[in-house]
Amino acid sequence: MPLPQPVIWQVSPDGFHMAILWACKKLYYSIDRPGMNTRSLAEKLDDKIMGDLATVAVLEYLAGIGVPALAYDQIRREDFRLPDPGWDIAIGKDAISWGSNAVDPMTPTGLRTASVRSSRLPRNDTLDQAVRTRDFKIFAPANKTITDSITADIEIQVYYNYQGSQLNATTIDQRRLGQSVRNLQVQEIMNMLDIEQRFGKCFLTAWNYKTVIIQHSRTLARAYWESYGKRMWFAPLRLGKDFKELQELG
Repeated sequence: MPLPQPVIWQVSPDGFHMAILWACKKLYYSIDRPGMNTRSLAEKLDDKIMGDLATVAVLEYLAGIGVPALAYDQIRREDFRLPDPGWDIAIGKDAISWGSNAVDPMTPTGLRTASVRSSRLPRNDTLDQAVRTRDFKIFAPANKTITDSITADIEIQVYYNYQGSQLNATTIDQRRLGQSVRNLQVQEIMNMLDIEQRFGKCFLTAWNYKTVIIQHSRTLARAYWESYGKRMWFAPLRLGKDFKELQELG
């Protein structure tokens, strides 16, 4: 089975603006995952921006290949105060019309939902090594099965360069950053965190259906692995699909 071939993607200026705006609006309403290390305001915002830029990158790619899609953050109605519904993007030929007329924006009708997983490449991995040996980044809480843990129809993995995307949070004026977040000063935040330089390029790595990931999991003697106190499901990227195959969803 051929390996997925990642796509290098450069986010557009409008994409940067949209992702930073989303991250600012949801920052103070977000709750950290159990077991996460303590983070500064800059680190929390930076992680949010990285994730939202990954979602925007996928949206831009889908638009480029003519597959209709929209993000939940584009149509949510509670001013970013509530948790996400378990998916980031809805995909399908009626996605745009559904988003314009949705009675319940949390529950897409007749569309595929996708969860976009973003992370830095492991410290010593090349992109090719990651595709061959790493997994979709799906956390495995002790009280959940893999079926419970995957809350969208499709899993998508986006990687960033490890070294080039690092943030030196100690150099950031946290008070000034907090004011910029509250005032939604996108360009100021972009400059303070050097967002374009650090996150401008990402790797659209692979995607796969929830059903396929679960089927593979059931063939394993041990379905998860552990690292630094975190449990993750085995969900190999090497078994995933090329991004160009997302055309089958349009």
